[in-house]
Amino acid sequence: MTPLDHQEAKKLFGMVLDVEPHRRSSILDETCAGRPHLRQEVESLLFAYQRAGTFIDVPLLTYGLSRGATPTDEEMVGRAVGQYRIEAVVGAGGMGIVYRALDTKLNRAVAIKFPLSEFADASAWRRLQQEAQVASSLNHPHIVTVYDAGQIDDRQYLVTELVDGGTLIEWMHADPRTWQQIVELLVGVADALAAAHEAGILHRDVKPANILITKSGYAKLADFGLAQVYEHSIRDASHMGSERPSRDTAIVGTVGYMSPEQAGGQALDACTDIFSLGVVLYECLAGRRPFTGASDLDVLHAVVHDTAETLPPDVPPPLRFVVERALEKNPSARFQSMRDLVVDLRRVLRQNADVPSASAAVRRSKRTRYALAAVAALVVAALATVVLIVSRLRSPVPPPTREYSALTNFADSATSAALSPDGRMLAFIRGEYTFGGPGEIYVKLLPGGEPVQLTHDGLSKRGSPKFSPDGTRLAYAALEPGAGWDTWVVDVLGGQPHRLLANASGLSWIESGPTRSRVLFSELTGLNQQMAIVTSTETRDQHRTVYMPSPTGMAHRSALSPDGTQVLVVEMESAWLPCRLVPFDGSSPGKPVGPVPARCTDVAWSPDGTWMYFSADAGNGYHIWRQHFPDGTPEQITFGVTQEEGIEVAPDGRSFITSIGASQSTVWFHDGRGDRQITSEGYGLLPSISPDGTKLYYLLRNGGERHFVSGELWVADLQSGQRQRLLPGFLIQHYAISADGQRVVFVAADDTGRSPVWMAALDSRSAPRQLTTQQGVKVYFAGGYVIFLGVENGTKFVYRIRQDGSELQKVVRIDSASLLFSASPDGKWVVIPGSNDLTEFPAMVYPVDGGAPALLCAACVSGNDVERAVSPAVSWSADGKFMYLKFHESLYAIPLRQGQMLPPIPASGFRSKEDVAGVAGAKLIPEREAFPGPTPSMYAFTKVSTHRNIYRALVH
Repeated sequence: MTPLDHQEAKKLFGMVLDVEPHRRSSILDETCAGRPHLRQEVESLLFAYQRAGTFIDVPLLTYGLSRGATPTDEEMVGRAVGQYRIEAVVGAGGMGIVYRALDTKLNRAVAIKFPLSEFADASAWRRLQQEAQVASSLNHPHIVTVYDAGQIDDRQYLVTELVDGGTLIEWMHADPRTWQQIVELLVGVADALAAAHEAGILHRDVKPANILITKSGYAKLADFGLAQVYEHSIRDASHMGSERPSRDTAIVGTVGYMSPEQAGGQALDACTDIFSLGVVLYECLAGRRPFTGASDLDVLHAVVHDTAETLPPDVPPPLRFVVERALEKNPSARFQSMRDLVVDLRRVLRQNADVPSASAAVRRSKRTRYALAAVAALVVAALATVVLIVSRLRSPVPPPTREYSALTNFADSATSAALSPDGRMLAFIRGEYTFGGPGEIYVKLLPGGEPVQLTHDGLSKRGSPKFSPDGTRLAYAALEPGAGWDTWVVDVLGGQPHRLLANASGLSWIESGPTRSRVLFSELTGLNQQMAIVTSTETRDQHRTVYMPSPTGMAHRSALSPDGTQVLVVEMESAWLPCRLVPFDGSSPGKPVGPVPARCTDVAWSPDGTWMYFSADAGNGYHIWRQHFPDGTPEQITFGVTQEEGIEVAPDGRSFITSIGASQSTVWFHDGRGDRQITSEGYGLLPSISPDGTKLYYLLRNGGERHFVSGELWVADLQSGQRQRLLPGFLIQHYAISADGQRVVFVAADDTGRSPVWMAALDSRSAPRQLTTQQGVKVYFAGGYVIFLGVENGTKFVYRIRQDGSELQKVVRIDSASLLFSASPDGKWVVIPGSNDLTEFPAMVYPVDGGAPALLCAACVSGNDVERAVSPAVSWSADGKFMYLKFHESLYAIPLRQGQMLPPIPASGFRSKEDVAGVAGAKLIPEREAFPGPTPSMYAFTKVSTHRNIYRALVH
């Protein structure tokens, strides 16, 4: 084209851009008569603009079009792009086209994004580079993961995870959606944006097309190509309204989703993404955009000047307020941080968890929309009247909705919160685990004090720290190597911590005296890992047992009633049990309280003793429950997609605090080519590699699990990357794959809470069959038998049963609380950790056919970690060629002689990891929590990410 052609094309493009689409053809017919090349150029500009959906520079468009042809969409299919083989077009948006491709090196499906040929220039390459750099710097479950970037045939590309459930628009139109479903989905996107803002990054193009949905209904934010990196790193989100970056030189974004300041080319901060997300929320709830017009200029005028129509009446007022605040014209009137918006959206979900949505969120037409809204209003009003009358006549008033306020705002995790006696100080553990794990003790003044770190020891902490009666000290349980779980004390003003009581955890002060105070705590009794609730002075004088659980029970936490007569107890055996109420005088074992069945992990009392509070999972995740003392009906008082763990009631009884958040566990596979991620959603655990090394099995938790280790069984093909759910309907706690790879034996919970042993064919050609009604815990194939760890009347045994379900027999009684049991593939040996001190377990090898056990190692195995599924202390390859042995933080692969299931073991057992490493051919595996496969170079493992913070909730 000549320069004159360029000018004419740009002028004509601008002319037809603002007219109605049906008039464009007649204008082009008249203007381009006899000049088909000019018409083709303008139509290409229009097509590119419509696909981009953004404000872009017209000369840039023209430049891209004049560069020459690149392969069409269809021509790219089947081509190899580096290690990627393109398989199909999956969509187009922004200024790019996206293909599904196979990563031939890692055998996984990926998405490859190319700029459209119209934009294949240096600017597009910079945008792709920015998208790769920005997105890869943000490790968040709701942000699309970037794998790679490169160039082929002068055409750049970006490789990301494949999100194959379509966009938010398609999700909305697939089925009628309730407002709860919409908010539950988009609160994850808001959290992703909050994480980006906290990293100093604005997205600037938040719209439905950039929100991708997985097939399981999980939202992921995509396309950071227009993102802006702040000139400074944002440390305090509350300052984002006043510290603004430099002004942009161009208007970027998408018409209809821009903020007023974005449309005006003004300086931007987090408030612009808040506005855009508000538009998306409004559109999903109302079925239309809040700002529309006949042309883009009209839309921009509406964005800057018009007020959005009121949302449909089935949207609850609190949510309506959140959306309206996000759509404020003045940035200073909006939420001042995306984190604040996240908090309010979650609050709306909790406060309205039981409010039905009366009509679908997406309306097919204006007439249908308003008609359904009117009907919905009448239905809701009628139902409300009926419910009010019936509830007053027949049932007690349900607990009112709650209001939440954040007390911490960490990017990682804060758990195990406690309040000082005057309610003015907050103490907590900054760490990932809510029961026990690495973490440090922090304290802060309320409401707005800075958190102060009190410990710097790197030790594992267990339970919530507790304030002394005068509020000057904090007690906490810590695991010091070789010393066990002891209670330590540190001054709230700082200083060196010191040990208060050995063999004590979960300590709280229950009585204050002039010279010494009385405390309540848990201690090991000396009978295996049994833990009792006891009371004594700080020097262990006047020691007395309050509650003694079963021989295999562990009572971890306790709370004394305000009148000093009753104690709430948290206990477990192979899993958490319902909470228990026992008399403080120890006269009886008491009774279960709170929801039953349930996993109860924390307890508290109201200051007047009329309410018992519980942090418990009754099958729908961890939430807060309460029950009138002593015989009221348990009632759930917190709800939502996140989980609340830990409970402490404020001294004035008007609020309680808890840790709110969620964890994600991804499954990974390692071989000679390195690590690769197998799962990207949900909580994956207990991976197992097939005997031939071609498949990876794993469990994926679902909403109905009642054990730490349970989920549905999935399989991933390691060559193609395809994943499939197996045995739907079974909630599996443990499983094993047969040596021929054809069958699976597993322990699964039934509706009664029991967990029998089952066997099934992996090809699904026959129905699963139950091998035994015996309560199972862990299970293995072993020769022609199945060997499993089971429970009978509270006592654990190792059982053996033939694969046809006959000849059930007890092999070994287990007195340890540990669940780290394993069996050799030939069925001749079982390895059972015992206990010889407070922290470590010797591994004993028992011959299944009788005989004296042998000591494998004296103190090589850590105790059972109930927070996550750990790999076995000892395991074997399916062919019996390798034994895998843990020794503290190390995992070794030991080659075995043919026909031998055990390596040469010293008479006194392995005493150190150097002893293990000295076995001929022993090889260190770098991942301690690996689940090994057929060879030492092939193993699976999990990566857990957790985000939790402390919140205060009002009590009405």
